Amino acid sequence: MNILLTAIGKRVQLIKYFKEKFNIIGVDASNQTPGSHFTNKFYTAPPCTHKQYINVLLEICLKEKINILIPLLESEFFLLDMNREKFQEIGTFIMLSDIDVLTICNDKWATYKFFKENSINTPISHIKIIDEKLEFPLIIKPRQGMGSKQVFKVKDKEELEFYIKRIEKPLIQEFVQGVEYTIDCFCDEEGCPIAIIPRERIEIRAGEVSKSKTIKSWDIIDAAVNVCRKLKAIGPITIQCIKMHTGEIKFIEINSRLGGGVPLAFQAGVNYGELMMQLAMKEKIYPMIGEFKEITMLRYDEAVFYESCNI
Repeated sequence: MNILLTAIGKRVQLIKYFKEKFNIIGVDASNQTPGSHFTNKFYTAPPCTHKQYINVLLEICLKEKINILIPLLESEFFLLDMNREKFQEIGTFIMLSDIDVLTICNDKWATYKFFKENSINTPISHIKIIDEKLEFPLIIKPRQGMGSKQVFKVKDKEELEFYIKRIEKPLIQEFVQGVEYTIDCFCDEEGCPIAIIPRERIEIRAGEVSKSKTIKSWDIIDAAVNVCRKLKAIGPITIQCIKMHTGEIKFIEINSRLGGGVPLAFQAGVNYGELMMQLAMKEKIYPMIGEFKEITMLRYDEAVFYESCNI
């Protein structure tokens, strides 16, 4: 089985897990990316905004006989969905939900409306200042974007107006105090949840989780199952929620991709590679809800060294 990962960057641990059973081809716009030293083969490609990006990927998929393409960068999702049939024609399955799901997940305001329409508990949100409805503190963040970049807690209207001028398409959200969880999920071709792995976000660094632990919390698992069934995603998604001290759970985001902390799910016993292979091959996938170990992940930096003349 040949798998192509795009925008591999420094997703070294993810590559290592996939590489245990599959032939891994990596693609990135930079030829100086740590991940390139761990794939079976690596290609540089233009940014996904380049008009030749899809053609370059198609050529790589043909040459390497790619069975599954796993995109890791949200900005390429819609483009890949538009060209899905071209990849299918050459035998490459794109591990990505359909356009309806992508639209909900790509825009946090669309995500909020999805939550409200489906009676899923979520913090009150706005896309403009409504004086009589705002209670501080608040969270302000971009409606689009990966990670926790440009997410700010504001204590008054003055701070809110300051950040509104500096964030493109901001979302203003009720501040919720509690423990934050990222939930790694995998759904079959019918959108039914197969695996649900909540992990507590203990520490965040540069927008990505650096300390985390899997938690077999059935109230969170059951709530996430409900979200998945309503969303009808295909393959991997990540859901974020906050559990308040009262036990109330509020969902805040959905991402239609593998999360940055998904290696913890692998280590906890959920083999995403096997699930993806079964999905791509249209095999029957049996649910494994709650079948994972409770473990803790502590991340640290490593370095790759190579002779500069090899760049």
